[in-house]
Amino acid sequence: MPDPGTDETVVKVSTVDALQNEINSASGPTTIYLESGTYNVTSDSFINVGNSDITIRSESGNRDDVIIQGEGMGASETGHGIYIDASRITIADLTIQKVPNHAIIVQPDNSPSDLLFHNIRCVDTGQQIVKVSGGVDSNPKNRGIIQCSVFEYTTTLDEGAYTNGIDILNAHDWIIRDNVIRNIKAAPGAEELAGPAILAWHESSNTIVERNQIIDCDFGISFGNSGQSGISHTGGIIRNNFIKGHSESDFGIGIIFAPDAKVLNNTIYSPGSWGYSIEARFTETTNCLIMNNLTDEPIWRDRNGASSTLTTNVENASESDFADVESGDLHLSDSSTIAVDQGTVSEDVSTDIDCQPIPVGALPDIGADEKCVPVSGIGDLSSDCTISLSDAILALQVVIGKGSDVSKDEDMNADDRVGLYEAIRILSDVSSAR
Repeated sequence: MPDPGTDETVVKVSTVDALQNEINSASGPTTIYLESGTYNVTSDSFINVGNSDITIRSESGNRDDVIIQGEGMGASETGHGIYIDASRITIADLTIQKVPNHAIIVQPDNSPSDLLFHNIRCVDTGQQIVKVSGGVDSNPKNRGIIQCSVFEYTTTLDEGAYTNGIDILNAHDWIIRDNVIRNIKAAPGAEELAGPAILAWHESSNTIVERNQIIDCDFGISFGNSGQSGISHTGGIIRNNFIKGHSESDFGIGIIFAPDAKVLNNTIYSPGSWGYSIEARFTETTNCLIMNNLTDEPIWRDRNGASSTLTTNVENASESDFADVESGDLHLSDSSTIAVDQGTVSEDVSTDIDCQPIPVGALPDIGADEKCVPVSGIGDLSSDCTISLSDAILALQVVIGKGSDVSKDEDMNADDRVGLYEAIRILSDVSSAR
């Protein structure tokens, strides 16, 4: 996160009451730093952000240093971590846990827009962890970003299945990226599954869901919801996600009442569960593209009359194709060749889940991981299959004695060492490529 702008008011607080007072009195761009510690919230004292242009973040930048803690996810009273009904709000670098309803709820009354949730951890909530509320009859919520965060359960719900990881309704142009979402599950013995780890519905549109890692959730990612009739989501892209299910989970990706969606370069592994990894449902789901996905189960392109196009997907991956399925690491294993150079080039996918440029070979790999096989002696000192300024920096670090981990195999002029020559050569190559 960048430092506050010179035009911002900057304050520091150490209690919930002081935080709420600063929010209420803010009259322009304001950054509120939270000192390290635990901030207890209740049904009567959850944090209410009703003024716009406010950033709330930990002073240290470490999300583990500030804990906003409720009365328990099974508490009988209504309670949230942070309640937002304003625009241009940033929540960053903190943890929210053990609240009976939502860690963060965005209400529609004032049409909040331009929200950023960055580097937060939200854990053990009684309902949806992050809820962007308000259906088709309420005001829209536009342009939000949820990124670089963790949403999870470390225990099970007390009862029922009324939860999701991220649940956005009547929301437009949102980006959900680079998050880890774990264990979004119904309570033991519940009659139905919990909702998806990521759900965008109630006529939401143009959502981008990318580079997320979803582990052991009842559902993965869904544009649209089968419990709603009519168009539920329009447009949008689901790309470069890892989704690892469990033995009783349902689909990895669903496009449901969701025209014009693109499902590109995702990796899904969920053996023994519902028999389809990706499914398109209902006649409203038209003009959808499902391409370059690596799955262990079939793709259902036309359930309930849906219409979608399948292109270069692989639907028979096995555990041996992945680095570590138990932990949810679905990078391609060293021995796997099932997806390498088998994909189709797309203008919508230029990098993989690790932000590595693709393709490395003649064609993109199928799935979210572009397999990297480093070649020595060409300047790829970082072994990421690209030649960039970071490689030149590594060479210069060797020159000043701070880059001892760089192998002599990266020698480019046969003098049995890496040094100034390599740095200059890499800079020249990078410059020529621009």
